[in-house]
Amino acid sequence: VNDELVNLPVNVNDGKIYVYKSGWDAVVTTDFGLKVSFNWESAAFVTLPSNYKGAVCGLCGNYNDKPQDDLIPKDGNKPAKPTDFGSSWRVAEIPGCAEGCKGVCPNCDITEKVQYEKKDFCGIIGDPKGPFRECHAKRVVSVMKVTSSVEISVECKKFKCGPNEKCKVENGVHKCHPVGKGVCQASGDPHYLSFDGRTFDFQGTCTYTLSKSCGVEGTHLEAFSVQVENVQWDQMRGKKKVSVTRLIAVQVYDFTIIMRNKMLGVLVNGEFNNLPVNLNNGAVKVYQEGRNYVIATNFELVVTYDLVYHVTVTVPGNYRGQVCGLCGNFNGDKNDDFQMSNNQVTKDVNMFGKSWKITIPNVVCENGCEGDNCPNCDAALKAIFSKPTYCGIIAAPTGPFAACHSKIDPQLYFDDCVFDLCASNGEGNVLCDSIAAYAYNCHLAGVDVKNWRTPSFCRRFCYCHIFATYV
Repeated sequence: VNDELVNLPVNVNDGKIYVYKSGWDAVVTTDFGLKVSFNWESAAFVTLPSNYKGAVCGLCGNYNDKPQDDLIPKDGNKPAKPTDFGSSWRVAEIPGCAEGCKGVCPNCDITEKVQYEKKDFCGIIGDPKGPFRECHAKRVVSVMKVTSSVEISVECKKFKCGPNEKCKVENGVHKCHPVGKGVCQASGDPHYLSFDGRTFDFQGTCTYTLSKSCGVEGTHLEAFSVQVENVQWDQMRGKKKVSVTRLIAVQVYDFTIIMRNKMLGVLVNGEFNNLPVNLNNGAVKVYQEGRNYVIATNFELVVTYDLVYHVTVTVPGNYRGQVCGLCGNFNGDKNDDFQMSNNQVTKDVNMFGKSWKITIPNVVCENGCEGDNCPNCDAALKAIFSKPTYCGIIAAPTGPFAACHSKIDPQLYFDDCVFDLCASNGEGNVLCDSIAAYAYNCHLAGVDVKNWRTPSFCRRFCYCHIFATYV
């Protein structure tokens, strides 16, 4: 990359260019839809989005849907012989290179041709009963026969976008794109903010469905599930019971991806992987962004986890009313967000949370707290933790987060910060994690908060990894 040797995978310019290995191939993808693959030997493929029609040139042609003018040389205006056409696009003089073949060019006599067209040679590709038969309808070019008129029959079908979708070109792709998005989060011990904006605390220490697709059968929406495992906060003193997220499991496209507290990597279908991870040709990507691990799909589901304290689930707008779980139903009405797994709506947060519990054999856990068993905060401690030297930095009118106040109301994050500090008896890491949760959501809202960490306040520690190479 720019004359520097790097190992794959490579993420360039914040994901605008991504290079990775897929099977035997090296693949380069860009954020505008270009894809180039090379098998390290002789086969190269270039894929372009349709908005580049008529706007390219080179050996691959001009992409104007007219095959008869593909062999126009670099400085010409009409088709030329293949050798002249190819020579015109030479970009460098390489010692020993030759333009075309000289002398006796390779040829295939009729006997060899007949032999190699049989099913036990190249004919296996086009065999209607062979192993590639299911691919014939998908990759027409692979089995296409050349006729006097390089014509392909295309059948068009009527199609319209679904609710909360719009037909448009975005990032070089012309399709039905979702309109808007919903964001749910769980932070601290834990505090929940639903897709529709309802806030609540639920102290269950079991495994729960945070969000999953509901009723998407028969639609073009992809099924997914996000599960959380909460455990008792072992830093807690006394008998008040609070919980914190220890594990996130995302199920999508037949993959189960697990992010776990303090685990530097992810499990994919039970196997450990270092980041970044690319699954199913980019349909699912797992990578690190700042302190957060991120799982992102090609249909715009995004799940983040800081491996300690803060979880977010982002779903595209076309999933409105098509999700359920602790994050709610994303229908625009926060009053019915306590919809249980049996579709009944309750006002009891413990009953609501318990309904989304996932039963795991031989695991003992508790569903929430009630009455005096729930955490509270002494007035004197609350006053201390509300100061700008503690949680008050979040809501300070002239503090480092002031630019974010108009985007995201700081009051909720301030209250959660004070609550969590009380529950942990002023644990410093809890303070910093609480503030970092607000900083991250400000980032998602387009506001990058600068310099809130200082050498004396929530100092950032960096760890260097040293790798030795032996030749």
